[in-house]
Amino acid sequence: MKKTFVAGVLMALAAAGAATAQEAAKAPRLGVIDMARVSAESLLGKSYAAQLEKLQNDISAEATKKQTDLGKMDAAIKTLQDELEKQGAVLSQEARDKKQQDIVRKTRERQAFLEDGQAEINRMRERAQQQAQSINNEFQLKVRPLVEQVAKEKGYDLVLDSQVAYTINKDFDITRDVIVKADELEKAKPVAAVAPAVPKP
Repeated sequence: MKKTFVAGVLMALAAAGAATAQEAAKAPRLGVIDMARVSAESLLGKSYAAQLEKLQNDISAEATKKQTDLGKMDAAIKTLQDELEKQGAVLSQEARDKKQQDIVRKTRERQAFLEDGQAEINRMRERAQQQAQSINNEFQLKVRPLVEQVAKEKGYDLVLDSQVAYTINKDFDITRDVIVKADELEKAKPVAAVAPAVPKP
């Protein structure tokens, strides 16, 4: 009876061990990646960041130029108003009317310039947003196969973005490996060939 009980317990333990091994074999191996770090630290990400920065700088430069032009228009209007105020008593009615018309005309021009400028900056921002989306999509397309390659090399079945993970064991973080692969890809890019100088006859 005792032997039968022990044999039964051993068989149950063996079955439980086999089930645990089977469950472990079925459980997916998980990896984690920090895409923000890949974008910020890899040469590939930095090249895309430079493109985005250029878009932003172009918009800022145009906005600054328009602001400067607007300042000049304001100064011209103020000069006319000051002249009218100082010389109003000695000017003929016709000269006063002309200065007043100049002020009205320049004020209208300023308003039109302001509205056109704002519309142009808004158009530039919309175009930049579309280009930024396109640049981001291109970056994702280039990085995805690298993530898949590293995951395959490490035997991971599933890779999660670190933003959705509450806590991360650094042993499962493949970010550094993906950055290395992205840098290798960027360094392997062919450098634009320089046309050889044609000797003069």
